[in-house]
Amino acid sequence: MNISLDKKDRQLLDVLQEEGRMSQIDLADRVALSPSQCGRRVRRLEEAGIIHGYTAVLDTASTGLSVVAFVMVSLEKHGREEAADFSRAVEGRSNVLECWSISGDDDYMLRVVATDLRELSDWMMHDLLAIENVAKVHSIIALDKVKYTTKLPT
Repeated sequence: MNISLDKKDRQLLDVLQEEGRMSQIDLADRVALSPSQCGRRVRRLEEAGIIHGYTAVLDTASTGLSVVAFVMVSLEKHGREEAADFSRAVEGRSNVLECWSISGDDDYMLRVVATDLRELSDWMMHDLLAIENVAKVHSIIALDKVKYTTKLPT
């Protein structure tokens, strides 16, 4: 469903991106709507697929995942079926947080986490390179998180 967003919708999205656990009453108060109007708008945004869900954002280091890497992947053969096969292969890997099809010398960019460099290396050598049709991989290790947000501009 494709819907146009008005100023109130954008305000709701802005507030929900910062505090997804806010009560309906507090949310309505923040955007100057009645709780029933607010609830209807939020449901409409959810049904339209604009709001995909609500989640807790965890600190990677605090969970023991101190290594964040961007792994570039090149496939040997290129085609619709090969792309679908690779997508299915990385879909179930819990250490792969994001997978992007990209332009340029490489075909995919993965954002992955690991407890240490040894675990990352083992995963790349024994898991990622074992995926059929993967020709080469190389990684870029993140040294420091300068900015991280899941909040989109509204």
